Amino acid sequence: MVTLYHIVEDRLVRTPWHLGGALPDRLVWADILEPTAEEEHSLEALLGIELPTRAEMREIEASSRLYEMDGARFLTLTVVSKADTPVAEASAVTFVLANHVLVTLRYSDPYAFTIHATRALKMPGYCETGETSMAGLLEAIIDRAADVLENVATEMDTLSHDVFHAPISGDGGGTDLEEALRSLGRFDDLLGKVRESLASLERTTSFLTLTLAPETKKDYRNRLKTMARDVRSIAEHGAALSQKVSFLLDATLGMINIEQTRVIKILSVAATVFLPPTLIASIYGMNFDIMPEVHFKLGYPLALLMMVASAVLPYLYFKRKGWL
Repeated sequence: MVTLYHIVEDRLVRTPWHLGGALPDRLVWADILEPTAEEEHSLEALLGIELPTRAEMREIEASSRLYEMDGARFLTLTVVSKADTPVAEASAVTFVLANHVLVTLRYSDPYAFTIHATRALKMPGYCETGETSMAGLLEAIIDRAADVLENVATEMDTLSHDVFHAPISGDGGGTDLEEALRSLGRFDDLLGKVRESLASLERTTSFLTLTLAPETKKDYRNRLKTMARDVRSIAEHGAALSQKVSFLLDATLGMINIEQTRVIKILSVAATVFLPPTLIASIYGMNFDIMPEVHFKLGYPLALLMMVASAVLPYLYFKRKGWL
């Protein structure tokens, strides 16, 4: 699917593009989502640029992601999508700036693109050129990354309270430590993807700053500097959250060990309590002809009394020591 954003009577409008169609006048942004081979070749001819293949977009070398060719700047960065679902994705998105037109090539649908498109269509003058459109889109991606980290921080605070303050239970009556481990694994995976995206954003803003034309407006330069500062601060926050995830993971595993130790302790005490009665019953269960207490009239109740006493006395001792 290809969507074109162009200016008509000083307002940005959105127009779907179909194979074989021409490009509108005053084109600002061409958003290419999962194009077919025919669409990609046709757009390359219309735009006068060579778009990278999907395999090339996955390359991790900086020289393959950030470069200039034939007067156009190519920037590929990692963007997180489906962050509100258990299966968050981090996919490569290519930005191309050529002749003051922004071209985005992507195979996923990050929410930041929807946010940016909505702002651009509602706010006159928000996106007048490809450069300002890209700046707005990068700001939307940064804002979205910050929102994701804020949501993770809130969920982690709730999880931390449950682990340390709520009763522990595996039957739904308290904190389910197994579910807590799953949540921590999801947090760690999501934080890793967001930090990867922020690292690519930092490289992208640096590359854009270094390749600015001398006549670039000061406001645009300031926007890039602000974005670079925001990315660094958000990345630091993400690193702190990653450390907290590690701490909560260790704490949850410690709680699991405590619960396992408690169960083992109870089983050990129970075995110790019932061992003496079992021993007494075993002795008097032997079938020897000559046993002193076999013909004793009070032998049976005495044996029962001994078994009860041998079980109660260790129990009281453990209770007094605080082991139960």
